Amino acid sequence: MIRSTSETLFRLENLNKEQLRISYQISSTKKLQYGSDDANLFTRDIYLDDKLKVYEGIKLQIEKTTAQNNVSDSTLAEVKNLLTYVKQELIKANNGTTSQDAREAIAVNLKGVKENLYMLSNEQVEGEYIYAGSDSMVKPFVQDASGKITYQGDSFLRKTAVEDGSYREKGVTGFETFLYTASFGLKGETLEFEKTDRIIDQGSFEWKIEAVVPSTTATSPSSVLSFDANEPLMDENGVEWRLNAGGTAVENAAGDSIAVTGTGPYSIDMAAITITPATATAPTELSKVQIVKYDEEGTRTNEVLAVKAGANKDYEVVLPNVDGTKFEAKGNTFDVLDKIINALELKDATGNTITKDEADAELAEALDMISLSFDTANTGHAKLGGRNKVFEISLERVTSKITQFSIMSHEVGAADLTKLAVEAKALEVTYTALYSTINKMNQLSLVNFVR
Repeated sequence: MIRSTSETLFRLENLNKEQLRISYQISSTKKLQYGSDDANLFTRDIYLDDKLKVYEGIKLQIEKTTAQNNVSDSTLAEVKNLLTYVKQELIKANNGTTSQDAREAIAVNLKGVKENLYMLSNEQVEGEYIYAGSDSMVKPFVQDASGKITYQGDSFLRKTAVEDGSYREKGVTGFETFLYTASFGLKGETLEFEKTDRIIDQGSFEWKIEAVVPSTTATSPSSVLSFDANEPLMDENGVEWRLNAGGTAVENAAGDSIAVTGTGPYSIDMAAITITPATATAPTELSKVQIVKYDEEGTRTNEVLAVKAGANKDYEVVLPNVDGTKFEAKGNTFDVLDKIINALELKDATGNTITKDEADAELAEALDMISLSFDTANTGHAKLGGRNKVFEISLERVTSKITQFSIMSHEVGAADLTKLAVEAKALEVTYTALYSTINKMNQLSLVNFVR
């Protein structure tokens, strides 16, 4: 009797386990509840689930990138429209029949265009600046109190996953859209550039104008700084000093001068410096000028190139005689707009009044510059289109893989509901039979057992 009861309870426990299994598979539609149910099948299921999560994450990144690229696309289209308008207004202003009042009215319009371009250059998507370069949290263009707008982003693009372990560049930088190529040079050539230009090499690394280190001071091992006529100097405040036409002194933009000795090379003794006017503050450090390479993290490197005074522009530099070398001097589109507006108002860059002939010359030069600005925006737009196409194709491929892995995951881990229905019915019959047996056993007595 006791043995029969134990066997019955054992069978009932097994039926309960089977009932739990069937209930879980029906409710979850999954074949496995625990890895121990089928180790091989569970391993395959985990692998497919992991792949699904990876590609779903990649899909989200691509969709976000596509949204950003779409905003960049529409923004650049508007930028090109505005630059076309600027060019049309500039041609109108440069017409000999246009009065000064009309020119000043055009200047007012172009100030509005400048503000619109400034707004577009700082466009954001989900809190990320689309023209900032590698750090989308940095505001790419900033405006100072004088109205001058400068680019503080970099020339490196961010990357987005398009496949498991594969990444592609996305968007465009401010260098590709709002900074036009004013001049360029190849290996061994001489690159001329203005002091306001930004220098970029073939690897998208920026080269910045700086003073040679260490500088010469009154306490240096040698307090005498020697330099050639075409070598500009820079003091501790970043102020530039150049040899005057007479070769008697170096002068800064404010008109201060420091006496030099020699007839080439020239010399300045920092321990016995003579500055004119006497009320001016003499620099405590002077150095020659160079351009220094900065890496992708914005850190100064040890690569430098000596800078000379340019024949046609502010500076010139001889480029390395290495295959693949290409340096570009980038001018700022916003500086061109300032140049146009100032000329229309008969002013120079410092606010001093200029003649109409001088203004006409400025406007003629600016017309070429604004054409270059438009070409840069147009080229940047084309680059963006090519990058967008990569993500469109990648999105189709990733979506296809998600579908494929979903089907495989269903085939591997999904429960067979038809089979479960049959098993559930069989379990019901077994339960009924077992409970019937238990009921009969409960009706047994010692008298009935003896009988």
